[in-house]
Amino acid sequence: MTSLSSQERTVIQTLLELNYSVRAIARFIKRSPSTVSIEIHQVTPYKAEIAHALALKKRHLRGRHDTLTPAIAVFLNHHIGILKWSPVLIRFFQGIKNAKSITVDRGREFAKYNEIEQKLGIPVYFAHPYSPEERGSNEILNRYVRRFIPKERKIETVSAKELDQINHWINARPMKTLNWQSPRKVFQQFAVFG
Repeated sequence: MTSLSSQERTVIQTLLELNYSVRAIARFIKRSPSTVSIEIHQVTPYKAEIAHALALKKRHLRGRHDTLTPAIAVFLNHHIGILKWSPVLIRFFQGIKNAKSITVDRGREFAKYNEIEQKLGIPVYFAHPYSPEERGSNEILNRYVRRFIPKERKIETVSAKELDQINHWINARPMKTLNWQSPRKVFQQFAVFG
């Protein structure tokens, strides 16, 4: 449903005062009757100005909210911005000699992908935006993590011990795609360390 404009709300109020039906109002402003009905029931008695202010307030509350706290911002600025740490990769992959490539999403944490390629000699590929099917294993693992950490929970409330427990559970769990072996077992079998 596209949000109604202030003018549309004024027309709704005027037509209601003239005893127009919901369907007649919907036809007049070229909106669906359900949109008009929902709108009218937001504020009783209907006042366009109040309804518009309420809609603006609700719009502000919708969508994703920033979880970047001042403490996390300072940490990231210091470690990634000043010390040039590269997260989520370089230290991990330096110990693995037979990695062929790395596929990542388009998050800001991979902005220095060329540094990762240069230091490791491993090509980095980017999945297309809004194409979770290109990162199937990642999406399944995200679903597992959400069993323990729902989207509503702020990440800073998760302790390191809890993250270790989640990590252990995920990596010890047999997976169909790995012939019912655990990711940990397969990784240990095939990774060449050096």
